[in-house]
This record gives sequence, C-alpha cells and structure tokens, in this order.
Amino acid sequence: MAGETTSVAASAARNYYANPGAGTFAVEFSLTYSTTQNELNDVMEAGYIPPYAKVYAVGWYPTDMDTNGAPAAVHKVTVGSTDVVTGLTGAQTGTASFTPVTPTAAATATSSSAALVKVTTTTAAATAAAGTARLVLFCQTAA
Repeated sequence: MAGETTSVAASAARNYYANPGAGTFAVEFSLTYSTTQNELNDVMEAGYIPPYAKVYAVGWYPTDMDTNGAPAAVHKVTVGSTDVVTGLTGAQTGTASFTPVTPTAAATATSSSAALVKVTTTTAAATAAAGTARLVLFCQTAA
C-alpha cells in the first residue's frame, strides 16, 4: 500500500556530532528498502541533523531499486518541513548523484533543534526491487 512511513531506527536517531564546529561537515545515513518501500508517497525517515545546521548539498548513492526496462522511481529529500532536493532518479539504475539544495532550502532559516531527514518516493518504482542507499548531507552550522 502506498503512502506508508518507515520510522527512523533508534540506532540512527542521533548519528551526528553534537558540536561539529566551524566549517562544512557531512552527515551520512544508511537506508535499507524492501520491495514495498518504493511506492508512491512512501516515506523513509533517515535520522536527524544537529541544531543550527543548514544543508547545502546532498549525495545520493542508491542501488538499482527499479528493475523494469523503463524504470520510474524518483525520490526527494526533506529536512524538517523543507524539500532540499527533488527529482532524484538514481534508484532507477543505481546511479549516484551530488546535488546542491533548492533555492528555497538555501534561504530557509536553521532550527534551534535537531531536524528530521526524510526520503520520499515521489514516483513509484515500475518494478520494485529491494536495495540500499547512502544519503549524505553536506552541512554547515549557523550558530
């Protein structure tokens, strides 16, 4: 059934440094998808980024999770309530990408609390396959 949410695993709830210091830092999430987790509007909660962190780019490193001859799987990454990257098609063929955030995300104020990171399937896989993805957020603290 489409539109289901997979909650963040307790082990991933806090996988960042509480005080990353000045400069850019990466926050990495390891995601595991079953064949039923790439349906329309399925949400995979990845984990959290630290307070006052702003995301500037996203690395998306999926395996091939759509084995159809005409693959269709598309994802987006949301931090808090802001879509930071949309139109990720790498899960169609297992292709990695490095994408700067949307202009809206770049202009969004940072939060004083940790922000939940989610990956949403915006177009369902034509023929879903189980797989994995590494999601890497390149951030900088604003406080």
